[in-house]
Amino acid sequence: MESKEGVQEQVAPPMPPPAPAQMQQMPQQMQQQLPRMQQQRFRRGPPPPPSLGVAIQGDTVVASFNDDDSLEEVAAAATAGQAEPEPDTSVDGPLSVSTRIEYSALPVGKMQDVFGLVTVQAASAPDTSGGDEAERQPMDIVCVLDVSGSMQGDKIRQVQDATRFIIEQADPKDRLAIVAFNSNATRVLRLRKMNAEGKNDATVGTLRLQAGGGTSIAAGLDMALSVMERRRQRNKVSAVLLLTDGQDGSTRSRVPELLQRATAANCAIYAFGFGGDHDAALLSEIAEQAQTPFTFVEDTDKIREAFAGAVGGLSSIVAQRVVLTMKCQVPLKTVHTPFPLQQTEHEATVTIPDMFALERRDFLVELSVPAEGDGAALTVLLEASARYTDLRGNRLVQTTPAIMEAQRIEEPQPEAEPDEEVSAQRERVEVTRALQDAAEASDKGQFDQALQVIDACDNRMKLAKKKSPVSESLEQELVDARNRMQSRATWELGGRAEVRDAAQMHKMQRCTNMMQAEGKLQKKSKAMYCSPVQDAWIQKSKSSASSSRG
Repeated sequence: MESKEGVQEQVAPPMPPPAPAQMQQMPQQMQQQLPRMQQQRFRRGPPPPPSLGVAIQGDTVVASFNDDDSLEEVAAAATAGQAEPEPDTSVDGPLSVSTRIEYSALPVGKMQDVFGLVTVQAASAPDTSGGDEAERQPMDIVCVLDVSGSMQGDKIRQVQDATRFIIEQADPKDRLAIVAFNSNATRVLRLRKMNAEGKNDATVGTLRLQAGGGTSIAAGLDMALSVMERRRQRNKVSAVLLLTDGQDGSTRSRVPELLQRATAANCAIYAFGFGGDHDAALLSEIAEQAQTPFTFVEDTDKIREAFAGAVGGLSSIVAQRVVLTMKCQVPLKTVHTPFPLQQTEHEATVTIPDMFALERRDFLVELSVPAEGDGAALTVLLEASARYTDLRGNRLVQTTPAIMEAQRIEEPQPEAEPDEEVSAQRERVEVTRALQDAAEASDKGQFDQALQVIDACDNRMKLAKKKSPVSESLEQELVDARNRMQSRATWELGGRAEVRDAAQMHKMQRCTNMMQAEGKLQKKSKAMYCSPVQDAWIQKSKSSASSSRG
């Protein structure tokens, strides 16, 4: 039966009554509740066939998923959403826009292509150390956990430990749901407020997870999105955390449809692959379409840290639905961005889903500056501004326009040095493209071609007159990628996952952790993107883990 929302509803067959021996083991209270439970049996689906392995306890019928815990102050939020005002330009919101030009002086008399940089910078998060929980946006989080047969042993315990950390750190206004999947998927915990009762139920549900069966990532995501879609109320910050260690050949064709549903439900998807055997190509594809990082957890002991960094970042979101507009006075050739782009010859708009506190997003632009110009004055090349939702102020804000301009001169300056920031972002874009192209060649077994791509990029980097800390970190990425593309063995045993993790991180300018991959090279690139709030959550996860072991 098809619901109004277009979600497939399932009707479960009647549940058989418990056997006498089971009745004797039931507490008295549960025996008294049994008739009511049987009347509500449509809330629970049938167990999976025996061939699918372990049956997961929980709900499987999406028709019952409109049972999320109610939110406070939802009426005020709804009113604000319905009457969207014109953006406020009189206030200083959490975002600012700035511009830089590769060369500040350009000669007249000849057409010249030049690189420019437009940067959106987020301010720091509000200080919540005084105990004012209202400052941080409450979150809706759905943990989608792989409980297939390959998860048996330490892996399932580490996932339980990581999930329990998120439960412990959640605020009472946060809501958490848990979906477990093998060949099928089950909602283990409905979307519960993380008060004392909710945390207890979440912990119990987590500890009951058992591993067994096959792997259907699509089934897990489908059910998690049903939870998000059928919410009666919504927190502004919403995310699905997908964690898996397995291979799944059936999900790829469903990725576009699942990601469209996530966008419609206003929730992000963060993919975590751990161990050497997970489907890194699939997870990185999900991350690329979701515009989020792909996190490779090589050491399964570090799952807790990866979850902590992701949730810490989500807890610091200061702006959503950021629309950057660039109006150009000269022809605009290219805008380098992974985000949705609309472009004409003289205007471009880029839509960014959200911004963490202290996060920056850099947009490298290529402009074609005409030969004519007035050498006596500055020439305006571009004007940029951003319109966004300020979550803390619950308002629509428009930034002050930032102007990109250049001095037109009669004679070129022979020793002119390019702007360091623009050069660094050019290198980031080039290295990201090289990592992606080399990864595609390696997936096809064309390792010689992959190494040629890496070497060509490395040679261009070495020709730069001036080095920056960013240059050093990017060169390390190329060295690491070269080591991982030496053979089919090195590529399959963690190489693919590490390179795709790195490429997506640099592409999105966001990461979830500070973990070092195995190998001789200690890379520094994650420090470029891991925010102070994320790092604080990560450190807390480490100290919490040490205390629990002690």
